Amino acid sequence: MSTTALNNLWTYIKGLSLSYSDRKWLAEHLVEPEETERAKERKRDEEWVRELMALRYEGEIGAEEKKHLLRESHNFGLRDIKYKYGNDK
Repeated sequence: MSTTALNNLWTYIKGLSLSYSDRKWLAEHLVEPEETERAKERKRDEEWVRELMALRYEGEIGAEEKKHLLRESHNFGLRDIKYKYGNDK
């Protein structure tokens, strides 16, 4: 909207002699679309990040294989230490 149109709109709104509850309602409805758009944008960003984190690359090992490799790599000096975790057999 142009500045003139906004000034005319403001003059019209001031001439309505709105009650407090009417002004509050108007203010909430004027602000609502921006907040709604921000919430939608945030949700799209979060979904994109989730999809990015879920991607697997060609040749990448899975979570179980990574766990196995990490557990097998616990060697300290000449001792071979194997840790048992909660869901291990």
